[in-house]
Amino acid sequence: MPTAPYLDGHLSVWRGNDVLSFIDGLSTNHVLDLKEGQFRLTTFTTAQAKVIDRVGLFHMGAFVAVFSHGPYWKSLFAHISPRILGQDVTISNATENNNFFIQFGVESDDVGTFSSSEGTTVAHCMPHINYIVASKNSEVQVDSSISDFHEWRVDHVIPWQGFEISEKHHAFACGLADDVHPAKGCYIGQELLTRMRTRGKMGRELICVDTNQASQKDITTRGLSKSLAIVRL
Repeated sequence: MPTAPYLDGHLSVWRGNDVLSFIDGLSTNHVLDLKEGQFRLTTFTTAQAKVIDRVGLFHMGAFVAVFSHGPYWKSLFAHISPRILGQDVTISNATENNNFFIQFGVESDDVGTFSSSEGTTVAHCMPHINYIVASKNSEVQVDSSISDFHEWRVDHVIPWQGFEISEKHHAFACGLADDVHPAKGCYIGQELLTRMRTRGKMGRELICVDTNQASQKDITTRGLSKSLAIVRL
């Protein structure tokens, strides 16, 4: 299966008895039931429901490892750190100890799980995509470029940080509806997202378009013949 390096990957380690409840209260997906060995995607949003970052949670037993987008980490940390207050949550950075990769075109029935072996952890994060976190002394065979991955995900209408996933859009507009749990309690941005879903008024949506025929201002990822665009409904 094609594997590409992900140079913008970021990994943080979250420890404490309140980690899951803390994340659950700040992000769009339900994570309170996450168990050791499970993986889940969730999205942190502002009070205006704009995306701060989409992250992947590895429940490692003694802690939760959070896979995120490096260029967004400063904004994400500024959002979460003042809200820890008296909760049992500590966060440390593990990025420098690891390399990050993306496998795509994967056939797997194990979405929502991960496995670790000899310093490498592979998460089946979504249909057809794996995240790989590998310690610096571990070898991962790379046979594709990140450009190959972006061309592939255009065909499969998969959003990505730095392209569709950004502070410009809310989670529904940039293709993250699967991250927004339909029946969870209060979290930052929940009121607006619930109202959009209830009324069926999302404003914009992510679609695949013909590169030459689409409005260029709407294009978020430009492919060779097709592109991804977030267009007004």
